[in-house]
Amino acid sequence: MNPESLTASAAINFGLAFIVLSLFSILKKQPSNASIFYARRLSKRQQVHFEQSFTLSRFLPSVAWIPRAFRVTEDEILDFGGLDALIVIRLFKFGIYFFGFCSLIGLVVLLPINFGDQDEQSIIYHSMDPFTISNISAGSNRLWVHFTCLWLISFYGLYLLYKEYDEISVKRVQLLRNLRHRPDQFNVLVRQVPFCNEHNAYGCSVDHFFSKYHPNSYCSYQMIHDGKNIEDLMHQAKSVARKIEGLRGRFTVKKCDKESLLLDVSQEDDVKIALFEEKLQEIVHKIRQLQNESMMKGKELPVAFVTFKSRHGAALVSQTQQHSHPLIWITEMAPEPRDVSWRSLEIPFRILPLCKIGAIVAASLLTIFFAVPVTAVQGIAKLEKLKKWFPPAMAMELM
Repeated sequence: MNPESLTASAAINFGLAFIVLSLFSILKKQPSNASIFYARRLSKRQQVHFEQSFTLSRFLPSVAWIPRAFRVTEDEILDFGGLDALIVIRLFKFGIYFFGFCSLIGLVVLLPINFGDQDEQSIIYHSMDPFTISNISAGSNRLWVHFTCLWLISFYGLYLLYKEYDEISVKRVQLLRNLRHRPDQFNVLVRQVPFCNEHNAYGCSVDHFFSKYHPNSYCSYQMIHDGKNIEDLMHQAKSVARKIEGLRGRFTVKKCDKESLLLDVSQEDDVKIALFEEKLQEIVHKIRQLQNESMMKGKELPVAFVTFKSRHGAALVSQTQQHSHPLIWITEMAPEPRDVSWRSLEIPFRILPLCKIGAIVAASLLTIFFAVPVTAVQGIAKLEKLKKWFPPAMAMELM
């Protein structure tokens, strides 16, 4: 590799890093992205302040968040991001420590060793080869320095892995102790509940099954309902409520010469507000009708959250097969309340494996289509060495 290629590679990496950081800084300022960048704050009902007005500063990158990010402690990350976020941060710190140590060893020890094992007449100033291991002659004692450095780097990497695993394990145990009374630890998610023909519902099947086979630990259950209609009506109600607030806030009575015109506008707005309020009452009435017990029973899904009296009972049910038929009464531990994906609960269980297979195939195709061009480019760049070590590569010259 020559210095120009190394400089170009460094410039590309720094340029991409600058673009990514700039996009992050701009996107996190947009109110529409609050659910992505401030999901945990919103789940805790905390307010997130944005610049509501359309200003230029919203679309300019800033670096003020970078010093604040370095001042955040691990306890704060654990509090507002959770254990998974802390593990990701520790993974980046592990990479910085490890590659920083490798760079230090390379610059302080290996680079002088490699550069010193040559004659002054053979120095080529337009190439980086004098700084690599290829500059050391065969059988040289300097190779033992490389061998020792490899062992040193390996042991340091193992030490970092052991240290990170030990500290994360301690934090995980502490987190579990602090969250001993979480309700999701007493709940089990049950899929593929059989339909009760006698009562024309799924709920009675859940109650009869767990009362019969788990009488000592079973407590209660909650069926999941198809709430698409209610969700659509809720969106309509929110939209109408926003329109009413907009009409009330837009019109302000001011003293001026055109009082008659203001009076006409006020009457028009009052009529619109009355119509919207009437529409809102109709939507609320429809929602209450859909929330009726008889209506909700017809919207039941074959999915339920079952509550147990102890964590042991919930864990026992979630980790054992409940029926001889493997595709009914499928149990798993209930997710945390903020992690529940209600839309995924509506997907039939038999389709979930197909979704997983589709995701694996998509990831495999992405990896293949990424690896093939990269391999081809690297192969062309190292064609001379390939022809030496792999003679069939000479056929590429004929193409």
